[in-house]
Amino acid sequence: MSYIQKLKSLENQKQRIESQIAGLEQLSNKCNQEIKAETSLAQRTQLNTQMDNYSTEINELYNKLDHIENEIENLKLKEKSLSSNDYLDNPKNQQLLKFEQYLYDIDFEKALKTFQRITSQFNKEGDVALFFIEKCLTNRGDLCLKRLKDDLFSETYNIHRQHFRPCFVTYTLGNLEGVIQGIAKFFDVKKEEMTVELVINKIGNSLQNNSVLFIEINCDISQPSDIDPLIPWFINVFWKPLREKVNEVAKDYEGIKVVAVITSNLLLNSRFSNSELSSYYNRKSRIFSRDKLVKIPLEKWKKEDIKKWLTKYGNPRLKNTDKDTIAEKIYNATDKGRPTDVCLALQQKQWQNLIYSNPTY
Repeated sequence: MSYIQKLKSLENQKQRIESQIAGLEQLSNKCNQEIKAETSLAQRTQLNTQMDNYSTEINELYNKLDHIENEIENLKLKEKSLSSNDYLDNPKNQQLLKFEQYLYDIDFEKALKTFQRITSQFNKEGDVALFFIEKCLTNRGDLCLKRLKDDLFSETYNIHRQHFRPCFVTYTLGNLEGVIQGIAKFFDVKKEEMTVELVINKIGNSLQNNSVLFIEINCDISQPSDIDPLIPWFINVFWKPLREKVNEVAKDYEGIKVVAVITSNLLLNSRFSNSELSSYYNRKSRIFSRDKLVKIPLEKWKKEDIKKWLTKYGNPRLKNTDKDTIAEKIYNATDKGRPTDVCLALQQKQWQNLIYSNPTY
């Protein structure tokens, strides 16, 4: 069997198991509601037994799903390894791969503080938050997103399962439906059957204790104004009903987090900050509004940030004076620490022997 055939077979198995899980979780939720409404002790006992059976079946299916997902991941890694052995045999390329893994640890302090300040206000049962990041390309917003995902992923540990689901969709000018269709596809909703209500119900049925859903909407646009139709439409048509669904599901579970981040490589129109538009959250306000966009700020990297990174991930033989010199040269050569340029500068040949090494802890 070829790689493509094996992968397709495993993905089909994965979809069948996910469909079974969704069906059982729906039955489990229904059973839980019946228990709350039931007054007969005997009937409640019977329903509790049924709930236990559902839980056992669901856990067994999740174990099977974990096994299938591991097989898929191993198959992909094996294929990638076979196709890239020549590349990886080169020590310099191995160093470059390590470098890419460690880059995101330079500095996103303000962004992380903003994100954590909002998520720290989440209700313990379940909550939602909507963010946006602008100028992603020049400020390495992709690295920041990885930090945010890792921050949430570290909180999802459960003795039975880690339940973190990242969903990526793209928005282009005028294609509002494409955003919902992308989310629908992630939850196995057929295009011809898709409605916003069905997608939201699918999301609700997928949530359980400590579930984290991370929706990333990448705006592939040419002009800042191209995003104008998306924001009010997304908030009113999808986000507000989704928040209501999360509140409903959170009556039965705890620790649910649904986070959406709208990203753009452009600087968004400043008129969105006007309070009368009421789409953007005022960061000075003490009250966190779940239906407004919270800006995650991306800043240039300081000399001290670059030096700290060199201390953690650079050659352990680098002296403080060497790190100071490297950090200052890179900072001054990159428009005072523009993240994209800093990353490129760190990869340049003149620094490789000094920088690339096993990280120090």
